[in-house]
Amino acid sequence: MKTKTFTLKSYPSTKSEGQDFSKNTFIMKNFLLIFLSLALFTTACKDDNDESVRLNLDGANQTGPLLDVATWQAAAQFSAAETAEFSGLRLTEVEYYILDAPAGSDLFIYGPGVDNEPGVELYRASIGSSIRQGQWNTHRLSSSIPITGEELWISVGFVHDNPQQSIGCDAGPANAGGDWLFSSTDGEWRTYQDRTGESVNWNIRGVVEE
Repeated sequence: MKTKTFTLKSYPSTKSEGQDFSKNTFIMKNFLLIFLSLALFTTACKDDNDESVRLNLDGANQTGPLLDVATWQAAAQFSAAETAEFSGLRLTEVEYYILDAPAGSDLFIYGPGVDNEPGVELYRASIGSSIRQGQWNTHRLSSSIPITGEELWISVGFVHDNPQQSIGCDAGPANAGGDWLFSSTDGEWRTYQDRTGESVNWNIRGVVEE
């Protein structure tokens, strides 16, 4: 009887391949962690470099009042106490929320008021053609206004040919100075709360920079 001889082949161990796989996985995990850390660091740097601050009395937009046919101005009055901490800086932009675009619109900046009315007009610009409906709008002042620690009024004027919702407001409650409203119907500056009993603040903000 012939006897067959079987030779057992030896195969290289897969241990090193497993080690390489684990090593590669470890490297990829560390690379991912480094990438995420750099992304967070970059974001933080961008936030730190944004040196602008805002004068505002309002919260997030909630809605806007339905106002009749007339010429209106909705204003936020910032007291001397509120502007004092920004003395030496400048008002450079105004942010405001518009729901439905009015027939015409102007932006006003006034100085210290007297008897619950704004003071001297410091700035005026036509903004009707640049308004975007249903969102925040930003107007860059052609000439910035120095913050001296005195009272400032920021006002958005608008013309209604029909009853409509133009200027945006938050959900309230009203803060002092946050809801001034002028109407051509009576020629008076009165708070919106005084006119209607509703307690809100206009979505009007001033951007202050060096």
